[in-house]
Formats: sequence, structure tokens, C-alpha cells
Amino acid sequence: MAPLPPLLPFQRRVLDELLDEDALCIVARGLGLDRILAELARICATPRALVFLIHASERDEERLQQQLMQMRSGEGDGEGADAAAAALHVVKNETNAAARGQLYRRGGLVSVTSRILIVDLLSGVAPAELVTGVIVHNASRVSAESIEAFVLRVLRQRNSGAFVKALSDAPEAFTLGFAPLEKTLRVLGLRHVHLWPRFHVEMQRDLAAETAPVAELRLAQTRSMVELQQAVLDCLSATISELCSATKVLDPEAINVESSLFRYFDAMVKRQLSPFWHRLSARVRGMAGDLALLRRVAELVTAYDPVSLLEYLDALLLSSRPAGPGALPGPAASWMASDSANILYAVARTRTFRKASDPLLLPARTRERLRALGLPDTIVPVLEVPPKLELLAQILDEIGVANHTAVAAAAGRSPVAAGPVLVMAESARECRMIRAFLASLHDRVELDIPQPGGGVQTERHPRMMVDMLRAFFRWKARAAGIRPASAAAAAPSVQQPSQQQSDPAARGRRAPPAKRRRVRGGSVAGSRLPRAPAEALEQESSDLASAVSESQQQQQQQQQQQQQQQQNNMPGAPGDEDSDGDWADEAFEFDEHFGLLPTSETVVVQPYSGDADVLEALQPTHVVMYDPDPAFIRRVELYQARGAALRQVYFMVYDNSLEEQRYLSAIRRERESFERLIREKATLVIPVDDTAAAAAASVGAQAAASPANALLRAVAARSQRNARGLGSGAEGALPRVIVDVREFRAPLPSLLHAAGFEVVPRTIDVGDYVLHDDLVVERKSLPDLVGSLRSGRLFNQAEAMVRHYQSAALLVEFEVNTSFSLQAIGGLSADIAVHSITSQLTMLVLAFPRLRILWSSSPYETVNIFAELKRDAPEPGADRAAAVGQDDSAVEREAVYSQAPIALLQSLPGVTMRNYQLLARAYANMRRLCAAPEAELAALLGPELARQLHAFLHTKTTVS
Repeated sequence: MAPLPPLLPFQRRVLDELLDEDALCIVARGLGLDRILAELARICATPRALVFLIHASERDEERLQQQLMQMRSGEGDGEGADAAAAALHVVKNETNAAARGQLYRRGGLVSVTSRILIVDLLSGVAPAELVTGVIVHNASRVSAESIEAFVLRVLRQRNSGAFVKALSDAPEAFTLGFAPLEKTLRVLGLRHVHLWPRFHVEMQRDLAAETAPVAELRLAQTRSMVELQQAVLDCLSATISELCSATKVLDPEAINVESSLFRYFDAMVKRQLSPFWHRLSARVRGMAGDLALLRRVAELVTAYDPVSLLEYLDALLLSSRPAGPGALPGPAASWMASDSANILYAVARTRTFRKASDPLLLPARTRERLRALGLPDTIVPVLEVPPKLELLAQILDEIGVANHTAVAAAAGRSPVAAGPVLVMAESARECRMIRAFLASLHDRVELDIPQPGGGVQTERHPRMMVDMLRAFFRWKARAAGIRPASAAAAAPSVQQPSQQQSDPAARGRRAPPAKRRRVRGGSVAGSRLPRAPAEALEQESSDLASAVSESQQQQQQQQQQQQQQQQNNMPGAPGDEDSDGDWADEAFEFDEHFGLLPTSETVVVQPYSGDADVLEALQPTHVVMYDPDPAFIRRVELYQARGAALRQVYFMVYDNSLEEQRYLSAIRRERESFERLIREKATLVIPVDDTAAAAAASVGAQAAASPANALLRAVAARSQRNARGLGSGAEGALPRVIVDVREFRAPLPSLLHAAGFEVVPRTIDVGDYVLHDDLVVERKSLPDLVGSLRSGRLFNQAEAMVRHYQSAALLVEFEVNTSFSLQAIGGLSADIAVHSITSQLTMLVLAFPRLRILWSSSPYETVNIFAELKRDAPEPGADRAAAVGQDDSAVEREAVYSQAPIALLQSLPGVTMRNYQLLARAYANMRRLCAAPEAELAALLGPELARQLHAFLHTKTTVS
């Protein structure tokens, strides 16, 4: 395994700054943050220290493990404990507590999820006094409510000398909201921030030393691509305008068409609409979801081939249609009914195929050829090849010619080093398309197509696109089989354009030209193309696919019958004679056509999201960027700065396209984000270092005086004030709350700890929070409440809480900055409905009268509620809370999770809420209960109740 390349001077400077002091380091994307993390991890991976790596994804862990292995291979393998600790140890849910404790005490670098680490710190499995430090990866996602903030707070209280290093390569995330950088530093407990943008002076000097020639290839879009792009922009603009006018709460400066081209736009819209979500109509909510769908369509215009784009659009249309007679339709998008959507579907189909005006005008040879290819013989394939694919083929030919020329010129001298050609694309789907096109580059399908002016012209289509068109019609045939086959059943309100023109009544109902409304989104495409409804085009394609499927099935049956007849008429088994000669011929063909290719003739196609070390692993001499990506451009710059022999870089982009706009906007947003961070750093309010004061204070005073809790104290001040006087234990003891370990995914345990509560993690079978020995609370977020009511799980949980605790409460907790309303006012109904949340809650309260429901507007308010419930109450026992529900028999534990048998048992005469558990323990099922004698029942229930139950079970009734 080859060792990692050395760090560049600016990367060494970033690492030195992180080693000198605890700080947050923000580096621009593509500038080797993972390489800096690997060096920092190598230094920390020693048995003399215990360092935790938190908030790292599985992909980050795999890459870091690989880099550490490369470092060890370059330095030589260690021995004993040093070699074991010089690696990254990953802790998952499969690792038990005993194994985790042993791993922590051996030292080294441990990557662990934040939920497991906080439970281990609170329960004593992870020795906080032995922790050397914490490395926080992807620090842009850390907030005051996150588990990472909880981990750092507990660690600083118990070990103030542990270091904290935070890294991030997402500068845009630190510019959203009010003072996000200052909030993040307070949560992390840091006082320093290091910014490394691309325009840094040292970075400019290091990356400008070695540069390879770059060929920027700006391609003109085809006419149909321009029309598709304009139609999508019209749909986006109309949806955004309608959404802003319908809600009146969106920021018009941030909500625009340019911002909608990025993935963060959807989250930003939903964040602004979240406080008013319950007031919005279903149509407005659908428009908020349509923005992500339209952005995806805008990306696919330049990323997908024509057949794949048409298939994606048809799938969207089919998803909003009923699947069959009597079936319910799917969620219909509002933009699909616009005129621009009809243009989008018409253009997408026109660049793929067109239906022949008169199939008889097609030459007989062409129709036979179409049937042989598995295509309808009434269409004319268009199959517009994306310009980038054609240009890529030309680039590869030029590179091949240049390499052969260089090898021929170096005859008799030292060979010229030539590496492979690396082609980088945005997604794996594009990579598959590129590979298929290059594999069938010289395989073309020729068809004779009659021209409008007369004569016949031979058109040549790539085999790859013909196969994709055949697969498209097969998919359409399968989709047509699960929905109405006729256009009238699928879209009864849709008429063909010719029918609308021939209907005089329809012409009479139309408004005169002078009084018609102008349709938003009218473009060049709308002035030239027939505005055929998308439903009619999709239905026509389904009919064609169904006809082709039937004919192909008939042909396959005939071919199978012919093959069976030929096999029956054969005199002997084939291949019995001259088998050695056949084997020799096959071996000769293998030697002639297969073998190892030289690296100069190798083409590797990879997505940007693939291996980050693809440049160092392949050592290419030519790089082709099929799609623009700012991060990979920086990776190429790092590759050149290390002295790589890179001859040429090709940069391909569609001119005046959405692809180019996204690329330029991404660069501008990153630059503006760093400029804002630089200004905020100059005026940053640095918290006072109160380490000495905190060390002299008690644990409770540390929780109240820590600067990391300033934001929490400002929001939950009353909770912290009440927490000092709660509990009936010794002087200075903190109020205790027993928390289920599964609840540490929520922010409430972290806020309870910050407010001065002692949080004790345990595995609890009944409830989520035990405030004292007689009070248990089951917390439900709004989505969890709806799901639990529909599945019946909440009824089982409520029954268990009422059975084992004197006081039981259901806490319905809403999120921060969301509407404090269960459902919209218009959704309330006086009638009882099965699927209504209010009706289900009413049934829950009627079934369990002792159950109380607590409503909390946010986790911060829940802290105040718990503080009031804990006032003058005894502290709960952790062992007792964990044992509740564990000492029951198997039948009783099944009853906790199965409501139907218990409901049937309780409905019988003589069975009450007090004695049904006795019957559940004594009899495994209803059959054994029915067969029990009256004397046996009397021993359990008493004589009178046993007589009632036995009489009900054994009395015969006659039907007159």
C-alpha cells in the first residue's frame, strides 16, 4: 500500500495551529481537510492518550482507517500495544458496555457515536478523567440542542483539561441565522476560530507553483435543451411566486429562483414556514414540496440523456394518477397543470421519438428493423445525443492520438510516461451513461427515415440509446398494466388539441383573444410547439408500449416453438466432434482480443462522491471534468502542487445553462460566506475563561456557571433557578431524573443536564422519564404521537404505565420554532373519526382515566414542567426504575405489548381491571380459559365472579 503524499505548507500551517490551541478550523471544500484530519488522528492515536472522534460518518471512518493504514505502511509496522493503538477503533451499537469500557482504558483514537458516548460518560463506562481530548468532525452541524454539545459539557465538567478540536469544510452553514459562528463557539466551548478560504495568501502561493494547462470547453446547448431549461425555470418561478403570495411570511430576498437551484433551499423554505405550517392549506404544503422536485428536474436536463429524462418525467406523472379503477390518486403537483409543464413534457418526448403521421410512409425495411429492435413500428426515433458525450468522444480520440505520437517519437529513447485518462462526473448514473456510450461508441443503428421535402435519409443512432429506448417502452408496458389503459379512464377531462379545435361548443366557451389572461411562463418553446397536454402524450406512449409488448410476446412464443422443433429434429448432441479444435480457436481469440491494456489507453470514469484519493491512486496524466465541481477543481490543484505529472485538464460546461449558474453561484456563496466570517471574527465576543473558578466550584455551580450554558440559561432561566432548591436529599445534591437510553437521541436530556438536573441513563421498559418512584412520563414528539396512535403502541405503553406507577403522564412535545398546535383549526370536527388524532386521544383518555396529558411547546418548556413536577418530591431509584416491568411473567409481558387479547379478556363477565392479570398468568390462551372448570375459576376470581364467567362461556343459545 503506497504511503500518503506529504502535507503542503499551508496544510502543515493549519495542523500546527490546531495543535497549538483549541480552536474551530473552517477550510474551503476540496483543500484537503480529510488529509489534515488524518495527520491529527495519527498524532492522537497513541496508547498514552484517549481521544474521541465524534460526529464522523461511516464514510469518514472508512477513509480515516485507510489513511492510517497507509501511514503505518510508510513508517513500518509497530509492535504490541503501540501498533494496536495506532489505528482508529470504531464503536457501534453492536459493542457491549464491558467491551467498550476495556477499549476506553486501553487508550488510542476511538470513533464513537455521540449517543453511545454520552451514555457511557454518564454511567461511568467511559472514564472522563482519562480522556485526553475530543475531535469534533463536521462541526457545522453542532447546535445547542445536539448531543455533541451534551458530550462536551459533561466532559468539561469532569475533566477541564481535555482539549477540543473542531473541523468543518462547510462555511455556508456558519452564515445562516443570527451570529451562528458565535453560537457554535459557545456550544463547543472554544475561543478561537481559524479560517482558510481559497483566497488565503499562503494558499494562493502554494497552489500557484505548479499548474497544468486547462482547456475550458463551453458547449452550446441544443435547441430542445434550451426549451426544457426555460420551461423548468418558468415552473419554478411560478411556484415560488404563488407560494410567496399565498403565505406572506417568506423572505423575498432569500426565496428566489437562483437560490432554488441549491439543496439548502428546501430546508430554508420549510424552516420559514414551520411556525405557520398548521395554518397552511394542503395545496400550499404541496407547493413547498414541489420546489425540491423541480430543482431535481432542472439538474436532470443537463445530466441525463433524453430517454432517462423522459422516463423520469413520466414516472412523476404516473405517481399522481390512480393506479386502477376505484383507486385513490397520488399527490398531484400543482405545477403539472401549468402550460409550462405541457411544454416540458412535449419537448422531452420530441427529443426522444416522434410518432409517424402516417406509418405507411415509413419504408418496409425500416418498420421491420424497428420491430426487430423491439420498438413500435409507428414511431421515428430521434434520440438526441447530449453534446457533452460527443465532445468527450472527440477528446478521448485526441488524447489517444497524442499518446501514440509521443510513444512513436520516443522510439529508441526512454519511454514517455503516460497515465490513464480520468473522467469525473456528478453522479453514478451519469458514470454508467458515459461508460455505456463509450463501450458502444462505434456501434450504430441505421434507419431510413423519409424527409418532409421528399426522399429518404439514413440516420445513425448509438446502440446504447436504442437499447435505452427499448427499455423505456418495456417499462411503459409494465406501467400500463397497473393503471387504466384508456385515455378516458386515466384522464377523462383531457381532450386532444384536434378535438378541441373541431368542437364548436368549446370554441364558443373560450374567451376572445383580447380578454384572455397571459399565461405565466410563456417562452420561445411555447410559441413553436403544440401545447399538447402531458397526460395525452403519456397515454399515447403507454398505448404504443402495450402494442409492442403484445407483439413481442407473440414473437417469443413462435421462436420458442421453433427452437423446440429444431431440438427434437437434431440427430445428436452438439460439440461431440473436434472439441479440441474449438477450444484452440477460442483460446486464440482470447489472446487476440483480451489482455492487459497499457495505462495510456485506459479510461476510468468515476463520480465526484467516490474515492477522494482517486487522483493519487490512478496517477492520471489527463483529467476530464464532465460536470463542473469547485471541490474537485481544488483537489486537482492539490494534486498538481505535489508535483504530479498532469499534462492536460479539460473542463466541460454548457454555456448559459443552469449547470453553469449553479457552479458560479456556489463559488460566489462560498466567497461571500468566508468574507462574512472574517468580519464576524473581527467583532467576535470572546467568552471569559472561567476554568479556575469552575474547578473550585461544585458540580452544580459548574453547570450553572459554564459559558457553554449561557444560551441555555437565557432560555431556561427559571428551570435553573428552581433546580437549586429541588429534591429532598443531602445538601447540594442535584435533582435526579432517570432517562431511558433510547431518549438520548432527543435534545431534552441535554437541556435537563444544562438546567442542573442529574441525568441517570438506564434501560427502562415502562416510560421514558422517571421523575420519582410514583411518577413516570412517556415523551412523544408530534410525528411519533401520530404513528403510535395509529399502530396502537401508545395504548400498550399507557396500560403499562398505569399498571406499574401511581401517576403516569403522556408528554406531547413540540419542536422549537414550530406551531404549538396539534392540528389546524379547520381540521377539527365534532364527529368521531377513526383516523382523527383528537378522536384517538379522546379514546386513550377514556380507556385510561388516570393517565394525564402534558403539552409542551418546546424542550425548553419541558425542563420547566419537570422542575415543577420535581418540587418537594423524593428522588427516584435507578435500579427500581430499571426493574419495573422485568419481574412479570411471560404472559404479562406479552400483554404489555398486545392489546387485543387483553381487551377481549376484559370484556367478559366477571373479569375486572383488578383480576384479569390473574387469568392471564394462569391460562395461556382463550381455549384453556373456556375449558377451565368453575371450581378452578373460583379459586382465582371468587365464587360469584367465577359463576358469571363460567355461565357466560358454557351457556348454549338458540336462534329462533
